[in-house]
Amino acid sequence: MGFCMNEPIQLQSTEKRKTEIIDGKIYLMASPCDEHINVQDNINNIFNTYFKQNKRRCRAMNESDIRIDKENRYKPDIKILCREKRSDDIPVIVVEVLSKSTQDRDLGIKMKKYAELGVREYWIVTWEISSVVIYLLTEENKYEFYKSYALFTSEEELDGLDEDEKKGIIREFSPVSFPDLTIRLEDVFDIFE
Repeated sequence: MGFCMNEPIQLQSTEKRKTEIIDGKIYLMASPCDEHINVQDNINNIFNTYFKQNKRRCRAMNESDIRIDKENRYKPDIKILCREKRSDDIPVIVVEVLSKSTQDRDLGIKMKKYAELGVREYWIVTWEISSVVIYLLTEENKYEFYKSYALFTSEEELDGLDEDEKKGIIREFSPVSFPDLTIRLEDVFDIFE
């Protein structure tokens, strides 16, 4: 599997270009590859189907801005916004699907900024290795590692595990913010090739 996105380029103008701004610095965001888009759409559809079936006033949105001020406008891959108890635009969950060109920013400054905003769950999804890593917000507004999940997709991967490890394989999980939603890893990483 290949390289997904080009390195970000600092721009002087944001006209008609997909960008985000962090501390006044503008980043050009290249178009993601098909696998990235598939995983993003899968997660979006899982959440929105759940919200609709359970009549929740929440929505999963792909690439929808989080506008803070003139100096900060983030564009997460997915944000989960709920209007049940809050009226602000702070997401409950932010999901970033890693790409080589964005991973340092996603795991660094953006992770810090989302914590400062009060986003309760921060997910890092890596489609190349079919993994989801979840961080939860602490009372000090910092993220703490919660759990990670990986989909074993080949017999070769499974052959490398002993029997106890095979018994411990988790094939589904629930978000902390939505404990009655079950997410199957095979649905997240069902990549159309």
